[in-house]
Amino acid sequence: PMAGHQHGEGNSIDKNDKMVPKLVDADDKKQPVSTDPKFSQQLATVLTTYLTMKDALVASDAKTANQESKNFSSVLKKIDMNLLKGEAHINWMEKLNVMGKASAAIQTENDLEKQRALFSDLTNALYASIKMYSVNGLHAYYQYCPMAFDNKGAYWLSLDKEISNPYFGEQMLRCGETKEDLK
Repeated sequence: PMAGHQHGEGNSIDKNDKMVPKLVDADDKKQPVSTDPKFSQQLATVLTTYLTMKDALVASDAKTANQESKNFSSVLKKIDMNLLKGEAHINWMEKLNVMGKASAAIQTENDLEKQRALFSDLTNALYASIKMYSVNGLHAYYQYCPMAFDNKGAYWLSLDKEISNPYFGEQMLRCGETKEDLK
């Protein structure tokens, strides 16, 4: 984080020091802001690496999810946050914090179910970022599984309209629905 301003946490930690998935709150539904096209391109690269991590979870492959999370973290660190000013910068720092922590935890976590819970946090922050800053040329789907996490539900992003559930993999591959068509 940059000196001189404070950034809040985007998710919560329970008493067992585990991240608890946070649904997108009203604060995350702020109006889109116009940004430098370079930032939009960088956010598109983040989405691309996110999708490979999602695919690893769909395949129930914890080891590949570890590796793809490392790639995600690497791309995330390359985003030039100086392209954002004021409230847009502060909001990005909050989302960056959530995505960075979740991604770092996925890298070291070997339990697939814990990886999936962390992935949910990461998804919520990435979705809110895409909605706020937009990605030029994006055509993706915001999808939802109502049964994930003991029927609390969870979201993910996909380029495919057909459901491939990262929270259940082969166990319930097609469980879910498209909630939003992102363009």
